[in-house]
Amino acid sequence: MNPAAQGSAVGARSASGPAPLLQTQALTLRAAGRLLVDALDWRVHAGERWCVIGRNGAGKSLVLRALAGLGVPERAGEVLWQGRPQQHWPAIAAAATRALMPQQAQDRFALTVERTLALSQVVVSCDSRTAGELMSALDIGALAARRADQLSGGERQRVALAQCAMQGAALMLLDEPVSFQDPAHQQLVGRWLAEAATGERAWVASAHDPSWIGRVATHVLALFGDGRWQAGPVDEILSAQVLERTYGCAWRSVEGAWIPA
Repeated sequence: MNPAAQGSAVGARSASGPAPLLQTQALTLRAAGRLLVDALDWRVHAGERWCVIGRNGAGKSLVLRALAGLGVPERAGEVLWQGRPQQHWPAIAAAATRALMPQQAQDRFALTVERTLALSQVVVSCDSRTAGELMSALDIGALAARRADQLSGGERQRVALAQCAMQGAALMLLDEPVSFQDPAHQQLVGRWLAEAATGERAWVASAHDPSWIGRVATHVLALFGDGRWQAGPVDEILSAQVLERTYGCAWRSVEGAWIPA
Protein backbone atom coordinates (compact mmCIF):
# COMPACT_ATOMS: atom_id res chain seq x y z
CA MET A 1 0.00 0.00 0.00
CA ASN A 2 1.14 3.50 -0.77
CA PRO A 3 2.80 4.78 2.44
CA ALA A 4 1.16 8.19 2.00
CA ALA A 5 -2.35 6.74 1.87
CA GLN A 6 -3.23 7.17 5.52
CA GLY A 7 -6.83 8.08 4.69
CA SER A 8 -7.48 5.55 1.92
CA ALA A 9 -9.96 3.49 3.93
CA VAL A 10 -12.07 6.46 5.00
CA GLY A 11 -15.67 6.04 3.96
CA ALA A 12 -15.42 2.27 3.53
CA ARG A 13 -18.65 0.38 4.14
CA SER A 14 -19.23 -3.14 5.29
CA ALA A 15 -19.29 -5.93 2.75
CA SER A 16 -23.05 -6.20 3.17
CA GLY A 17 -23.63 -2.49 2.45
CA PRO A 18 -24.09 -0.83 -0.94
CA ALA A 19 -21.18 -0.75 -3.34
CA PRO A 20 -19.45 2.63 -3.56
CA LEU A 21 -20.40 4.80 -6.51
CA LEU A 22 -16.72 4.92 -7.42
CA GLN A 23 -13.78 2.77 -6.39
CA THR A 24 -10.17 2.57 -7.53
CA GLN A 25 -7.94 -0.45 -6.97
CA ALA A 26 -4.19 0.11 -7.30
CA LEU A 27 -4.83 2.82 -9.91
CA THR A 28 -1.47 4.01 -11.27
CA LEU A 29 -1.16 6.86 -13.77
CA ARG A 30 1.85 8.10 -15.73
CA ALA A 31 2.27 10.89 -18.25
CA ALA A 32 5.33 12.18 -20.15
CA GLY A 33 7.50 9.64 -18.36
CA ARG A 34 6.39 10.83 -14.89
CA LEU A 35 4.68 8.77 -12.23
CA LEU A 36 1.80 10.95 -11.04
CA VAL A 37 -0.43 8.56 -9.09
CA ASP A 38 0.83 5.33 -7.57
CA ALA A 39 -1.49 2.52 -6.44
CA LEU A 40 -4.51 4.65 -5.56
CA ASP A 41 -6.95 2.60 -3.45
CA TRP A 42 -9.95 4.84 -2.85
CA ARG A 43 -13.73 4.89 -2.53
CA VAL A 44 -16.44 7.48 -3.08
CA HIS A 45 -19.86 6.79 -1.58
CA ALA A 46 -23.22 8.43 -2.15
CA GLY A 47 -23.55 11.70 -0.26
CA GLU A 48 -19.80 12.46 -0.30
CA ARG A 49 -18.22 15.56 -1.81
CA TRP A 50 -14.57 15.08 -2.73
CA CYS A 51 -12.05 17.71 -3.82
CA VAL A 52 -8.79 16.70 -5.50
CA ILE A 53 -5.91 19.07 -4.75
CA GLY A 54 -2.37 19.33 -6.04
CA ARG A 55 0.06 21.63 -7.81
CA ASN A 56 -0.22 22.36 -11.53
CA GLY A 57 0.81 19.20 -13.36
CA ALA A 58 0.30 16.94 -10.34
CA GLY A 59 -2.28 14.86 -12.22
CA LYS A 60 -5.67 16.21 -11.12
CA SER A 61 -7.16 16.35 -14.60
CA LEU A 62 -5.54 13.03 -15.47
CA VAL A 63 -7.21 11.40 -12.46
CA LEU A 64 -10.62 12.78 -13.45
CA ARG A 65 -10.22 11.51 -17.01
CA ALA A 66 -9.30 8.05 -15.75
CA LEU A 67 -12.24 8.05 -13.32
CA ALA A 68 -14.54 8.98 -16.21
CA GLY A 69 -13.21 6.15 -18.37
CA LEU A 70 -11.49 8.39 -20.93
CA GLY A 71 -8.09 7.74 -22.44
CA VAL A 72 -4.94 8.65 -20.50
CA PRO A 73 -1.28 8.24 -21.57
CA GLU A 74 -0.51 5.26 -19.33
CA ARG A 75 -2.54 3.56 -16.62
CA ALA A 76 -2.69 0.38 -14.58
CA GLY A 77 -5.11 -0.86 -11.94
CA GLU A 78 -8.87 -0.80 -11.89
CA VAL A 79 -11.71 1.74 -11.72
CA LEU A 80 -15.15 0.49 -10.72
CA TRP A 81 -18.51 2.24 -10.92
CA GLN A 82 -21.06 0.81 -8.47
CA GLY A 83 -18.87 -2.25 -8.00
CA ARG A 84 -18.48 -3.02 -11.73
CA PRO A 85 -15.30 -2.37 -13.75
CA GLN A 86 -15.84 0.69 -15.94
CA GLN A 87 -14.77 -1.09 -19.13
CA HIS A 88 -17.73 -3.47 -18.73
CA TRP A 89 -20.31 -0.68 -18.92
CA PRO A 90 -22.10 -0.05 -22.25
CA ALA A 91 -21.81 3.58 -23.37
CA ILE A 92 -25.41 4.55 -22.60
CA ALA A 93 -25.25 2.95 -19.14
CA ALA A 94 -21.95 4.72 -18.45
CA ALA A 95 -23.50 8.06 -19.44
CA ALA A 96 -26.31 7.41 -16.97
CA THR A 97 -23.79 6.62 -14.23
CA ARG A 98 -21.16 9.35 -14.41
CA ALA A 99 -20.88 12.83 -15.91
CA LEU A 100 -17.64 14.71 -16.62
CA MET A 101 -17.19 18.48 -16.80
CA PRO A 102 -13.81 19.34 -18.41
CA GLN A 103 -11.86 22.46 -17.49
CA GLN A 104 -12.96 24.22 -20.67
CA ALA A 105 -16.01 23.33 -22.74
CA GLN A 106 -15.55 22.99 -26.49
CA ASP A 107 -18.69 23.90 -28.43
CA ARG A 108 -18.75 22.49 -31.95
CA PHE A 109 -22.21 23.76 -32.84
CA ALA A 110 -23.94 27.13 -32.49
CA LEU A 111 -26.59 26.02 -29.97
CA THR A 112 -28.39 28.15 -27.44
CA VAL A 113 -27.92 27.47 -23.75
CA GLU A 114 -31.48 26.18 -23.51
CA ARG A 115 -30.93 23.72 -26.35
CA THR A 116 -27.53 22.68 -24.99
CA LEU A 117 -29.11 21.73 -21.67
CA ALA A 118 -31.99 19.89 -23.33
CA LEU A 119 -29.54 17.74 -25.32
CA SER A 120 -27.55 16.94 -22.14
CA GLN A 121 -30.30 14.91 -20.49
CA VAL A 122 -29.64 11.17 -20.30
CA VAL A 123 -31.55 10.01 -17.22
CA VAL A 124 -35.18 11.03 -16.83
CA SER A 125 -36.55 10.44 -13.33
CA CYS A 126 -39.05 11.96 -10.97
CA ASP A 127 -36.31 13.66 -8.91
CA SER A 128 -34.39 15.12 -11.84
CA ARG A 129 -34.17 18.87 -11.66
CA THR A 130 -35.59 20.78 -14.59
CA ALA A 131 -33.47 22.98 -16.81
CA GLY A 132 -35.31 26.03 -15.48
CA GLU A 133 -34.50 25.16 -11.88
CA LEU A 134 -30.85 24.59 -12.72
CA MET A 135 -30.56 27.81 -14.69
CA SER A 136 -32.02 29.74 -11.77
CA ALA A 137 -29.79 28.01 -9.19
CA LEU A 138 -26.63 28.64 -11.23
CA ASP A 139 -27.57 32.18 -12.34
CA ILE A 140 -27.71 31.39 -16.05
CA GLY A 141 -31.42 31.98 -16.64
CA ALA A 142 -30.75 35.20 -18.55
CA LEU A 143 -28.46 33.26 -20.90
CA ALA A 144 -31.10 30.77 -22.10
CA ALA A 145 -31.47 32.23 -25.59
CA ARG A 146 -27.78 33.04 -26.08
CA ARG A 147 -25.36 30.81 -27.97
CA ALA A 148 -23.23 28.71 -25.62
CA ASP A 149 -20.12 29.34 -27.72
CA GLN A 150 -20.42 33.11 -27.24
CA LEU A 151 -20.47 33.20 -23.44
CA SER A 152 -17.74 34.39 -21.11
CA GLY A 153 -15.56 31.78 -19.45
CA GLY A 154 -17.44 31.99 -16.15
CA GLU A 155 -20.86 31.88 -17.81
CA ARG A 156 -19.91 28.86 -19.93
CA GLN A 157 -18.51 27.12 -16.87
CA ARG A 158 -21.83 27.44 -15.02
CA VAL A 159 -23.66 26.16 -18.09
CA ALA A 160 -21.31 23.15 -18.08
CA LEU A 161 -22.20 22.47 -14.44
CA ALA A 162 -25.88 22.57 -15.39
CA GLN A 163 -25.15 20.15 -18.25
CA CYS A 164 -23.62 17.68 -15.79
CA ALA A 165 -26.65 17.93 -13.54
CA MET A 166 -29.05 17.58 -16.48
CA GLN A 167 -27.29 14.37 -17.51
CA GLY A 168 -28.81 12.81 -14.40
CA ALA A 169 -25.81 10.66 -13.44
CA ALA A 170 -25.30 9.76 -9.79
CA LEU A 171 -21.59 10.69 -9.96
CA MET A 172 -20.33 14.05 -11.24
CA LEU A 173 -16.63 14.53 -12.06
CA LEU A 174 -15.77 18.23 -12.25
CA ASP A 175 -12.45 19.69 -13.40
CA GLU A 176 -11.95 23.03 -11.61
CA PRO A 177 -15.63 24.08 -11.48
CA VAL A 178 -14.91 27.58 -10.14
CA SER A 179 -11.65 28.51 -11.89
CA PHE A 180 -13.35 31.21 -14.00
CA GLN A 181 -15.86 32.44 -11.41
CA ASP A 182 -15.89 35.84 -9.73
CA PRO A 183 -16.10 35.76 -5.89
CA ALA A 184 -19.90 36.00 -5.78
CA HIS A 185 -20.32 33.16 -8.25
CA GLN A 186 -17.70 31.07 -6.44
CA GLN A 187 -19.95 31.28 -3.39
CA LEU A 188 -23.05 30.53 -5.45
CA VAL A 189 -21.48 27.48 -7.11
CA GLY A 190 -20.15 26.33 -3.74
CA ARG A 191 -23.63 26.45 -2.21
CA TRP A 192 -25.05 24.60 -5.20
CA LEU A 193 -22.38 21.90 -5.01
CA ALA A 194 -22.90 21.49 -1.26
CA GLU A 195 -26.50 20.53 -2.02
CA ALA A 196 -25.75 18.49 -5.16
CA ALA A 197 -24.49 15.36 -3.35
CA THR A 198 -27.73 14.26 -1.72
CA GLY A 199 -29.49 10.93 -1.75
CA GLU A 200 -27.69 8.59 -4.14
CA ARG A 201 -25.43 11.27 -5.65
CA ALA A 202 -21.81 12.27 -5.08
CA TRP A 203 -19.19 14.35 -6.83
CA VAL A 204 -15.42 14.63 -7.23
CA ALA A 205 -13.95 18.00 -8.24
CA SER A 206 -10.47 19.40 -8.66
CA ALA A 207 -9.86 22.75 -6.96
CA HIS A 208 -7.06 24.94 -5.61
CA ASP A 209 -8.41 27.20 -2.86
CA PRO A 210 -8.28 25.40 0.53
CA SER A 211 -10.66 27.92 2.10
CA TRP A 212 -13.31 27.30 -0.58
CA ILE A 213 -12.73 23.56 -0.35
CA GLY A 214 -13.19 23.66 3.42
CA ARG A 215 -16.65 25.19 2.99
CA VAL A 216 -17.83 22.85 0.24
CA ALA A 217 -16.18 19.41 0.49
CA THR A 218 -16.60 16.54 2.92
CA HIS A 219 -13.38 14.77 1.84
CA VAL A 220 -10.11 15.62 0.08
CA LEU A 221 -7.71 13.63 -2.08
CA ALA A 222 -4.26 15.29 -2.09
CA LEU A 223 -1.81 14.48 -4.91
CA PHE A 224 1.82 15.18 -4.11
CA GLY A 225 3.04 15.08 -7.72
CA ASP A 226 5.45 12.18 -7.33
CA GLY A 227 2.94 9.32 -7.18
CA ARG A 228 2.21 9.68 -3.48
CA TRP A 229 -1.21 10.73 -2.28
CA GLN A 230 -3.32 11.08 0.84
CA ALA A 231 -7.09 10.91 1.23
CA GLY A 232 -9.52 11.48 4.06
CA PRO A 233 -12.07 13.81 5.67
CA VAL A 234 -11.62 17.47 4.88
CA ASP A 235 -10.66 18.39 8.47
CA GLU A 236 -7.78 15.89 8.39
CA ILE A 237 -6.35 16.75 4.99
CA LEU A 238 -6.68 20.54 5.22
CA SER A 239 -3.84 20.92 7.68
CA ALA A 240 -0.72 23.06 7.42
CA GLN A 241 1.43 19.94 7.12
CA VAL A 242 -0.53 18.30 4.28
CA LEU A 243 -1.04 21.58 2.40
CA GLU A 244 2.69 22.33 2.53
CA ARG A 245 3.44 18.84 1.26
CA THR A 246 0.88 19.27 -1.51
CA TYR A 247 1.76 22.77 -2.73
CA GLY A 248 5.38 23.16 -1.71
CA CYS A 249 4.83 26.27 0.40
CA ALA A 250 3.95 26.98 4.03
CA TRP A 251 0.34 27.70 5.08
CA ARG A 252 -1.40 29.21 8.08
CA SER A 253 -5.02 29.38 9.13
CA VAL A 254 -6.40 32.83 9.92
CA GLU A 255 -9.94 32.90 11.32
CA GLY A 256 -10.88 29.79 9.36
CA ALA A 257 -9.24 30.89 6.09
CA TRP A 258 -6.10 29.24 4.71
CA ILE A 259 -3.37 31.65 3.58
CA PRO A 260 0.08 30.86 2.13
CA ALA A 261 2.58 31.85 4.79
